[in-house]
Amino acid sequence: MSESHSRIQVGSASVAYVESGRGESVVLLHGGESSKRQYDLFAPLLGEGIRAISYDQRDVGDTVNGPEPYTMATLAEDCAGLIDALGCRRAHLVGASLGGAIAMNVALDHPGRVASLTLISAPPTVEEAPGGVAEKVMAMSPGERAKFMLDAVISPEGRRREPELVEQVQALLGAGGIGERRRDAIRTHDCVDRLHEIGAPTLVLNGTDDPLMPASTAESVAERIPGAVLELLEGGRHGLTLEQREVTAGLVRRFVLKHAFAGITVSGGSRSAGEKS
Repeated sequence: MSESHSRIQVGSASVAYVESGRGESVVLLHGGESSKRQYDLFAPLLGEGIRAISYDQRDVGDTVNGPEPYTMATLAEDCAGLIDALGCRRAHLVGASLGGAIAMNVALDHPGRVASLTLISAPPTVEEAPGGVAEKVMAMSPGERAKFMLDAVISPEGRRREPELVEQVQALLGAGGIGERRRDAIRTHDCVDRLHEIGAPTLVLNGTDDPLMPASTAESVAERIPGAVLELLEGGRHGLTLEQREVTAGLVRRFVLKHAFAGITVSGGSRSAGEKS
């Protein structure tokens, strides 16, 4: 599957993104210490009939934004703006960890842009994490954080089985990091009491051995969102789109196609009806 690397203006930000495939538009939102490259191995597994779009959030990778502070609401607005800028009436959102938190806020603040919602290891609030793990991770030195996160993302078996995957995760952790503005934005995330307002079809995915996002929290999220479907992956850690990418992509693909949205796509200034968004 061929892919193209581009950038597009979204408000005051120049957003870098990569896309591949044609069909239902699926926007992939990366985690807090990651980048659009998180989905390099995952996106091709979504298969035919899906247009996979992964982008760099503010202060990450190749996206360029101004020096002003921002919140989770800003990051959600960026995502909704990207959907508009790409000419989609609606898109399916797939967010992992912080990306899932952003996706929640998009579904709440910009519901008209969301065809379906997949939340992967996604916390409904920073305070929800047991023992304040999010704050502990953000307070670690880069070296400490990289070691801790590698173990949280991939199981020991996965590290033995796929050493190349370990290299990819280490590269993501080394290139990403959490700058002060991203930390401040993460601290503004709390939508527990609003989850019942989400109207988009929602799939909640979580690993049973995730040290950052307990399965019990995922169960609570699914219970609070009307009609949400919960899938727990046995033995899965925080990196479901990495170590368990095949089964995760299969679940996402089936859910997206079940809720396919036949919309209007704008391309090159022309509008074509009947194409998938």
